[in-house]
Amino acid sequence: MRRSLQILILVLALLTIVLIGWLSTQKDSPLYKPIERYELVLPINQVTKGEVDAALNPYLGASFWDIPLNKIQADLTRLDWVQSAQVKRKWPNLLYISVKEQIPIARWGEAGLVNRLGEVFFPESINNFTNLVKLDGSLADSERVLRNLIELQKQFTDLEFIIKSLSLSADDVWNISFLNGPTVVLDSLNYEQKLQRFLKAYPKLDPEMRKSARIYDLRYSNGFIIAKK
Repeated sequence: MRRSLQILILVLALLTIVLIGWLSTQKDSPLYKPIERYELVLPINQVTKGEVDAALNPYLGASFWDIPLNKIQADLTRLDWVQSAQVKRKWPNLLYISVKEQIPIARWGEAGLVNRLGEVFFPESINNFTNLVKLDGSLADSERVLRNLIELQKQFTDLEFIIKSLSLSADDVWNISFLNGPTVVLDSLNYEQKLQRFLKAYPKLDPEMRKSARIYDLRYSNGFIIAKK
């Protein structure tokens, strides 16, 4: 008898929870609590308040308990400059919105930008970022290209070369262009050996030859070719 009573109490408790949950989603119920507003936890720079409003407005008025947090986060992440988003509820009617914006460190092709992770994104405009280094290649290689940019710039610093653009072609050939300087062409076969040979040889080249050089082609097993302006 005692065990049966315990089971009955448990069943009643579960039914009560289910009933309360159902009532909280019904607009004519006194338990219904709609989401009325949201607050941005972090400041935004590239993303506009209007864009966030447009993403959130369809959900305002939805039940506190039923509001689809994952879908809101997905809608926010699809905005131009949003890298990730997090949405949390605060009783009784508030959403906390945390938006992490993309931070571009390079351009990609004619219309894209690259973040610190080597991920490419395509905002509506990149006009304010034309001063960044330009990278290019297959999107699948974006992380590799960014990583190589960092390594190459370290190695060319001693020659006082500043990389303006870096691209990787489909046949694994690197094209490295420098500000107010020449272009270096380098394939991936014995890559490091060819690069180091050039870095050691360059300071020994005749100054007039260096001034007239347009392209240094390092894709040769026993040296490199200089194409003049």
